[in-house]
Amino acid sequence: MTGIHAVHHDVTRPQGARRRTLGRLAAISLAAMLAACGTAPSEPAPEGYYRVERGDTLYSIARRHNRSVADLARWSNISDSSQIEVGQLIRVKPPAGAGISAAKATDKPAATTAPRAAAPDTTSSKPPASAIRLQWPADGRVTGSFAPPSEKGLRIEVPAGGTVRAAASGWAIHVGTLRGYGQLVIIKHNDDWLTVYGNLDRPLVKENDRISAGQDIGSMTRTNELHFEVRGNGKPVNPASYLPPRG
Repeated sequence: MTGIHAVHHDVTRPQGARRRTLGRLAAISLAAMLAACGTAPSEPAPEGYYRVERGDTLYSIARRHNRSVADLARWSNISDSSQIEVGQLIRVKPPAGAGISAAKATDKPAATTAPRAAAPDTTSSKPPASAIRLQWPADGRVTGSFAPPSEKGLRIEVPAGGTVRAAASGWAIHVGTLRGYGQLVIIKHNDDWLTVYGNLDRPLVKENDRISAGQDIGSMTRTNELHFEVRGNGKPVNPASYLPPRG
């Protein structure tokens, strides 16, 4: 995924008209930048491979097959763990002569540096004009750190039955499924800042909803890893720089 651009609007417009306009512009912008989920081919995956289905992420595939994200990316020559396609074949068993990383079958999938560089993010590099203060979007330990291009945010292990909360107030500009993110919610906080909450089991808000800081926006019905991004002027930044320290 190369970038999720902020959708600019006039904050003085009536709320209803602004939300309708925002929803249309957000849909157009997201459709232009993110490939839509297709339909997986009907033929079964060959032995040792998994065929990506709608809503899958590389993290969920790695967890399902007791592998690390690093191994799946290396075995399938994936340069960006957020870029997988519906119908794509992912190697889940090592090819001949390939080793398995330190994250063994009993470990949680680990973050990885991609074996080859992904395409550069072409969104604006202009620093945001405003500052933002965020709160943690979920309880649970951090299992993956910000390490672009393969990791554009944090991964947080959310206990089964846990919820995901808005890191700051704003409004939901996208709710649904996107390639590489599974079920997700994108919240726009102002003209400079977005936060992205991916790999949800079920969103709890709708597009164009006004969102309060700390409001539940998604649920985890099973233990899962939240993918949390912070974007300033469309570019991913390290969420840890904007979150308070944990006690």
